[in-house]
Amino acid sequence: MGRKSKKQQDTQAEWENKIYRAKKVRQNWKDQFRVDLAYEYFEGRQKDPSYSNTDWITINSIYSHVKSQLPALYSADPYFYVKLKRSFHPNPMEIALWEKRGMIRSAYLNYLKGELKLKEKSRICIQDAFFKYGVAKVHYTTESTENPDFGKSMMAEDEITPLIDETSGEPLMEPEVIPINGRYNITRILPDDILWDEDAGTLEDDWTWIAQRVRMTLEQAKKNPLYKKQALKSLEFKGETEDDELRAREERKKGNNIKGRSELFSPTEEKRAENELVSFWEIYNLKKGTWLVIAENGEIPVMEERELPPGVEKHPFAFLFFTRREDSPYPIPRMSQGLDPAREYNRARSDIQKHRKRFNRKYIASKQAFGNDTSEISKLESGDDGTIIMANMTGDSAITPIKDAQLDQMRYQELAYLKAEMIELLGGSSDEARGIAGADSATQAGILDKRLEMKEGDALSMVVDFVTTIARKLDQLVQTHITRDEAIKVVGPQGEFWELVRQDDYTDIDGEYEYSVNVGATIPQLPQVERQSWMAFLGMAFSNPAMLLSKRLFKKMAELHHIEDEAMLEEIYRIAVGMIKGQIPMGQQQASQAGIGESRPMSAVGGAPAGIQSLVKGNAAISG
Repeated sequence: MGRKSKKQQDTQAEWENKIYRAKKVRQNWKDQFRVDLAYEYFEGRQKDPSYSNTDWITINSIYSHVKSQLPALYSADPYFYVKLKRSFHPNPMEIALWEKRGMIRSAYLNYLKGELKLKEKSRICIQDAFFKYGVAKVHYTTESTENPDFGKSMMAEDEITPLIDETSGEPLMEPEVIPINGRYNITRILPDDILWDEDAGTLEDDWTWIAQRVRMTLEQAKKNPLYKKQALKSLEFKGETEDDELRAREERKKGNNIKGRSELFSPTEEKRAENELVSFWEIYNLKKGTWLVIAENGEIPVMEERELPPGVEKHPFAFLFFTRREDSPYPIPRMSQGLDPAREYNRARSDIQKHRKRFNRKYIASKQAFGNDTSEISKLESGDDGTIIMANMTGDSAITPIKDAQLDQMRYQELAYLKAEMIELLGGSSDEARGIAGADSATQAGILDKRLEMKEGDALSMVVDFVTTIARKLDQLVQTHITRDEAIKVVGPQGEFWELVRQDDYTDIDGEYEYSVNVGATIPQLPQVERQSWMAFLGMAFSNPAMLLSKRLFKKMAELHHIEDEAMLEEIYRIAVGMIKGQIPMGQQQASQAGIGESRPMSAVGGAPAGIQSLVKGNAAISG
């Protein structure tokens, strides 16, 4: 084992201290907003310990609101666009070439989104953001194999001239291992495995460093060629590194009957030390543009500070925050605001059941009628129901049921108040958003539809920024690591087509690309809503086909109806041109059918600019 330098030991101690302080800041945030409690509520563990199991009812409103909002934010993968944003060489030929290459890069991104399961990972990140924040890591990974030429000089392409290190002047030697099976990855990261520096502000410009916790066994760590064997050797037989946060996570697993990796190995196994989980921290120094890796309870850094991996700019993460705070990267979790009403709602609902079960039928019996002989009266008894209360009474009835105590009506009104508060606090989703008809009129439905689109639109814009960041980072990795030409099949607004992707398409440009998505593609595609949007759009378009001659106006009209199929729009454009030239007869519009309502008010109103004839409530028919 090599000698550990004082500088290495100081670096390890410095970063362990920084991480310890950063953990305390995050724990204060979690305690303030009861983050762990929100997760418990989401998983249905909401029982008040003062109630018995038979008296408690759990109405999981936290789960209901997450499931109602998630589809509106990400229902289908968007289509990515890469377009030239800036060029330092205003040569029309070069600009046209780079724009063409941008289209090819778009096609490859849209191919990779399916291969890397972007939808599945983005949705879980959005769900994380309801309780904490969403984190996705965009990175390039390889496997390693032994190099048969280890120790030999590296040769140029002519296989004769040795390569020389420009810094030291020494010949470059073949490494012990070589990378194989390179691949692009999008990984959802647990929010608890991300740390910011203790003084980090709200925006990325105010962050000094970001650290990601990676848990693996020593056996797995030894396979990483970047990790020092000397540093890993010092971790053997130290036991698993686990702080209070990780212990709480393991306890939650046990509560769900889920075994962690640490429970799958017996202490008597010979390779116990190799199977023990160790917590490593990948630290990205944003100010220096470098990164390093340390292990908790280590003696020296596992990987010394070095330049960022190729294709990574600042860090490999994309973050999703719904409600930022004034001076902290840790946001205000949306679900934290509804915990108190959710708890009180369950209590109020359980009290109603408890009251109903508490009052069984009881009787009053007249002594004048029965005297001391209660043998006949005892026949009425059957368990708790039928308990007899002897009392002096007058009247015609010898046995009178005692009226049950009434539950105060305020208890039922309280349920309505709590329900309304939860709807307002947990995202402000209306009854329509949760699939419940709560509007009393068509006018109210239209107003609710507009307000709902504004609220959902704000959250949707943050999700769009999140996936756009993923696309940008992924495109940068492809530019760095693409090694061969390939043909890919792409399905998108332009239809279904094959695209040839060459290495030359990812050469550096003296300029800048911008990345965007078609937002309408992420909206849930319900057949009825989609059909009505199409019919409203067609009714507006063919009532005045001259409007379609402006392709920019035509495309904007389609976007407002959430129609992104560019191939189909081109077909409609050709039909409109044929109608104007008289080659295709004009169609006749029909009014909407009686008894059929309009479930999308905004689509019906969309035809107003085309005149009164276009207000056909989305049910116009085109003939001819």
